Amino acid sequence: MVVTDLAANSDSLRVPDHHIPAELLLDYASGTLPEQWSLVTACHLTFCPHCRRELAALEATAGAMLEDIAPQPVKASGFAAVSARLGSQEPAAPAVTASDDLLPVPLRSYLNRSIDTIPWRWSGAGLQSYALPMRKPRGGMVSLLKVAPGAGLPMHTHRGGEMTLVLSGGYTDAAGAFRRGDVEIADGSVEHRPLAMTDQPCICLAVTDAPLRFSGSFGWVLTQWARFSA
Repeated sequence: MVVTDLAANSDSLRVPDHHIPAELLLDYASGTLPEQWSLVTACHLTFCPHCRRELAALEATAGAMLEDIAPQPVKASGFAAVSARLGSQEPAAPAVTASDDLLPVPLRSYLNRSIDTIPWRWSGAGLQSYALPMRKPRGGMVSLLKVAPGAGLPMHTHRGGEMTLVLSGGYTDAAGAFRRGDVEIADGSVEHRPLAMTDQPCICLAVTDAPLRFSGSFGWVLTQWARFSA
């Protein structure tokens, strides 16, 4: 079940223009999407009524298909085995402050800290980042990105897949304008230079399953720096 999370700012009621592709929603609904990508998808769903409707339709279709499958017996030891795999519960997250309202509910349990206490890491001119600790390392890297107004990432393409969700502010690139709740999917066929809008910092949640490949005169240097600083 997805919990709608409305932030106390001017964008809180905005309906996203850019959505999760159907194939990713299907993987999310079936539980086959890696944890990192599932987190960003779940966060987008808190903003997007369109994608929540799409997900509900996929789940209804899957439920109807399951009803046609004959039930199978479950071993008595099955519950104990599942409980052992789940392990102990995670510690309670800190209380949410007013400045944390921009964080979707699914993200808060991973961040486990107030946004005011994030130890941002300098990642370039006008760019700061924070890598989220993930329970399962396979599936890619998830990071919070904070881009100063008017600043941006260097021109780059991708060695793998990338999904970026805007949490606050916005940015533009060749594909258009992306604001709070919007998601952009990119791969090796996409070369772009996202630039933050000038009215406020842009904070994004991004997942990548391979290092970026930077373009331009210093592309090789930037690519090597990104690889060894990850």
